[in-house]
Amino acid sequence: NEVYLGCTGGAGTATTDGWLTIMHVGNAGMCYQDSIEVDELRHPIFVHVRRLMADTEGAGRTRGALSAYSEFSPLDCAMTVAYVSDGNANPAMGVRGGLAGGASSQFLKRADGSLEPVPGCAEVVVAPGEAMVSISCGGGGYGLPQDRDVARVLDDVSEGWISRERAETVYGVAVTEALALDAARTAALRSVR
Repeated sequence: NEVYLGCTGGAGTATTDGWLTIMHVGNAGMCYQDSIEVDELRHPIFVHVRRLMADTEGAGRTRGALSAYSEFSPLDCAMTVAYVSDGNANPAMGVRGGLAGGASSQFLKRADGSLEPVPGCAEVVVAPGEAMVSISCGGGGYGLPQDRDVARVLDDVSEGWISRERAETVYGVAVTEALALDAARTAALRSVR
């Protein structure tokens, strides 16, 4: 049984931001992100969390997809999770000045809440009361982050995909607490390259 709870990894391109569902070039966006509700009906699992992780995109003129975080547990049984995870040691690199996406990682979450790192390719037995944690690789960015359209950076901040701090330090876009553009500060940040 294959379950895809969280995999992203789309790279920024010359004209578009990275797709959230590309996973890898071989399927080019055809990856089916499972329905949590259907998976919980068909398998003895409980999904605690599935979400995108802010500030894990490969920054660029067009940005890569964000990393995804998923955490799930078996219900009243032990469960063997067999997986492969690419991008632990070498995250997706950016091109033409774009930055790398967030690295992938995976953990066995013990009953006490501690996280035990597990290899990038393995079979892990998850006991009742434990959970499997997966962080997918973010996609690499294309082009210099400071060349990203200011309105797109504002959209990314308002969506929660990047923090205000990352907008300023990486993209050179100053965003106020009210999520409005600080045009004067942005002009100053972008004039220093």
